[in-house]
Amino acid sequence: MGPRDHPSPLPDGAMCTACGAPVPTGRIRLLARRDDLAFIRLVCDGCGSAAIGLLLDGVGDDPVLDVAMDGPTPAAPGQITQADVDSVRRDLAAWDGDLVGWLDR
Repeated sequence: MGPRDHPSPLPDGAMCTACGAPVPTGRIRLLARRDDLAFIRLVCDGCGSAAIGLLLDGVGDDPVLDVAMDGPTPAAPGQITQADVDSVRRDLAAWDGDLVGWLDR
């Protein structure tokens, strides 16, 4: 039996390790299983990040998910817009010094 033939390891889903959003069971893939240990891959629909986790047999029917997570990260700043690019171009065109001086000011 291949790893994809096993049932979903977390029936209630999990939390994204990057943004804290819920990761539904359909986005959790069992990669490998051996004895009481399973390797899973979680992909977040919200932020697109992927994580690898260890799934350990817990007490009763509750598995224990071990992933590197310090809590949700702060929201990233917005995307760079064309106005941002134009502003930097104007600023650089008017600058008469070196790059370090421009960055320091």
